[in-house]
Amino acid sequence: MAFKLLATLFLFLTVGLSCPAAQAQIELSPIRLAESLPDPVPTNQNGTTAHAFQMWTPVFIDFPMSRGKRLRGYFEASPRLGNNLNGMSQLLIRQAIGYRISKHTSAYVGHVWVSNYPDHTHEQRIFQQFGVGHVLFKRLEVLHRTRLEERFIQNTNGACSMRARYLLRFALPLKWRLYAVVSDELFVNLNSVENGPLRGIDQNRLYAGIGRQMSNQVRMEVGYQQQYVNASDPTDDRANHILMTQLFLTP
Repeated sequence: MAFKLLATLFLFLTVGLSCPAAQAQIELSPIRLAESLPDPVPTNQNGTTAHAFQMWTPVFIDFPMSRGKRLRGYFEASPRLGNNLNGMSQLLIRQAIGYRISKHTSAYVGHVWVSNYPDHTHEQRIFQQFGVGHVLFKRLEVLHRTRLEERFIQNTNGACSMRARYLLRFALPLKWRLYAVVSDELFVNLNSVENGPLRGIDQNRLYAGIGRQMSNQVRMEVGYQQQYVNASDPTDDRANHILMTQLFLTP
């Protein structure tokens, strides 16, 4: 019964909260390069990609909300130091409720608040997420995660920008409770919004790191992430080189 209730809620949020006006624009078409992100990097005028160094320090908390631990609560705080560490560029707060369908399968729905600096513009997101994991060769842990976002960005006249994300993650256990991890996540805008994101590929995040399971409730990761951001003009494309330090808590 709980699973049917969650499935109904998940379908309602996916269909009801995703904006009809935006859905009307979703179609198969040639890819258009997408959105500008906060704290822009000065770009070259010869068509080459600009580069910058950043540091992200997210904290993730996933906790049970029922005796059987299938109903889950989720909270994430992600402060991001901007280009070449010249100050805060973005703060992201995410909260969600989810259901663990099986040991390796889960679904979440939630809300994200985003603040961009130094211009102090804001964004609200509603999202739906589905993740499936499995093990290859008895050791290699694989995660597939899809996420649909309905984004309401300041200065876009209340329009809804829809974005799909797909994450593929591999984790390999090592000695001394260490593990190696590699992942890639593709972001695609599904519609165009005036003064906002354009339909097409938004960005790609390629990550490699090493983690340690500190206890049954705590693990940490340190790694490198390349965030390649597409824009409407090829000279605006850029690659952010990001030092990631991540803390995962599962009380």
